Amino acid sequence: MSQARVKELAIIGAGIAGVSAAIYAKRSGLEFDIFESKALGGQLLLMENIDNYAGIPAGTKGFELSEALSRNLSGLDIEPINQEILSIKIDKDLIWLKSQENNYTYKTLIIATGATFRRLDVPGESQLTGKGVSYCAVCDGFFFKGKTVAVIGGGNTAAEEALYLSDVAEKVFLVHRRDQLRALGYLQKEIFAKKNIEIIFGHVVEKVNGTTKVDSLILSNIKNGEKKPLSLQGVFIAIGITPATSLFSGLLDLDDSGFILTDEFLQTSSPLIWACGDCRKRPLKQLITAASEGAIASLSVYKHLRGHYISA
Repeated sequence: MSQARVKELAIIGAGIAGVSAAIYAKRSGLEFDIFESKALGGQLLLMENIDNYAGIPAGTKGFELSEALSRNLSGLDIEPINQEILSIKIDKDLIWLKSQENNYTYKTLIIATGATFRRLDVPGESQLTGKGVSYCAVCDGFFFKGKTVAVIGGGNTAAEEALYLSDVAEKVFLVHRRDQLRALGYLQKEIFAKKNIEIIFGHVVEKVNGTTKVDSLILSNIKNGEKKPLSLQGVFIAIGITPATSLFSGLLDLDDSGFILTDEFLQTSSPLIWACGDCRKRPLKQLITAASEGAIASLSVYKHLRGHYISA
C-alpha cells in the first residue's frame, strides 16, 4: 500500500450532502478527495419522486437528480474515489484514513456517510429479504402489482410507503405498534381516505413466513400477546434508519442512536472533523437540508484552514 501526500480535506460519502460539500470545497479552492464505496447519490437512487425540493420540478426522479449531481462533479473535474474507508485515526493535527488499497492523510474531514434502513430482526426477515421482504416501496413495489402487502411502521416514511403501494397493490395493511400514527397530519388524512389501506394498530411482527417467497406474517398483539396470521405476498419495513457511523464510535460524540453530534457549524467533538446529512443528529432529514449542510460544512472547514470567510 502507498501513502498519499497530505491534502487539506477528505469527504466520506457522495450522497447529496457529500456532493454539496465537494462542490463548495472546489469553489473555495480547497485541495480534497471525496470517497464513495457504492453508487454516487446514496438514497437518492431509492426515491421515485422528489416533490419538496425548492427549484426542482415536482415529480423529478431520484436517479435524475443523482445523475445531475454526477454532472456537477464532472463539470468541476471532481472524480470520487471508489474505495471503502476501513479505519480512521487522529494523530496530532492530522487525520489518517485507511482503505483496502491505500493509506491517506488529511488536515480535516467531512463525514457524509448517510444512514441505512432499520431492520425488524425477526425470524424469516433476513432469509426472505429480496423474496418479498423489502425496505423500499419505490424500488420493489412494481413486483407486487395487484397483490396484498403490508407496511410496517407509523411514521412519515411508513405512511408514504403505504400511499405509494396503494396505487400498485390490491390491498395494503399498515401495521403499527402504537394506537395512533406518528405521521404528519396531511399524510394521515390521505391514508384514511384510501379505501385499500387498512391500519392494524397495536401489533408487531413476530415472524415472516415463507419458503422461497413471503406468504404471511405472524402478528402479536402488544396488549395481550395474542398471535394472528396475516396472509400476503410482500412486506415493506419502514421503521426508521440507522446512521452509518460505526466507524466513528469511540472517536466522536454520538447520541444514543448513533447519530453524530455537531454544533451549528457542523463541527463534531473533534476540532478536525465535521459531519453533514443523515449521519448526524438533526431535526429534519430531507434532501434540501442535507445539501445545505454539505455547504455549511465545507465553508466551516475553509474558515478553519484559512482563518477567514469567503464571500457568497
